[in-house]
Amino acid sequence: MDKTAQASQSLLGRVRERARHIVATEATEGHDATLMPHGPAATDHSLRLIRAMIAAAKCDGALTEGERERLLDRIGSAEFHPEVMDWIEREFRAPLDIETVVEGCCDSRLRAVELYLASLEAIDLAHPEEHAWLRRLAGRLGLEKALIDAIHAKHAAPPLDWG
Repeated sequence: MDKTAQASQSLLGRVRERARHIVATEATEGHDATLMPHGPAATDHSLRLIRAMIAAAKCDGALTEGERERLLDRIGSAEFHPEVMDWIEREFRAPLDIETVVEGCCDSRLRAVELYLASLEAIDLAHPEEHAWLRRLAGRLGLEKALIDAIHAKHAAPPLDWG
């Protein structure tokens, strides 16, 4: 397993651990009846999670150097292949686009929850813009208010301000 695959597994492992018992798991293409994708699906899904984390971190309109470094630390970027690091740098500069963030996740409740959790992990909910982003994300992913409230409670995250 190369460094990029190992780093992807690490990120997915953290999200999988946080998502445990939130939704029922089932065997589907790219999954082995756990929350851990395998094969090409693991890389694609890892990149989706990273994109979601970056978008969440910059949703308040400003991505500070401290936030950037904290995010790179969380995703384990030191282990990524240089091409993946180039992609991550482009994502830092890309405009915020919720459709790009949710691409490939709306048809799977499991992936939707994982994407939401990755986003939640990337921010501290200190700004109204972060609450607004997570509300939009939950809505676009088709995740109900009760599920989002349960996710926040289970992971000791501040409750989402539903406005």
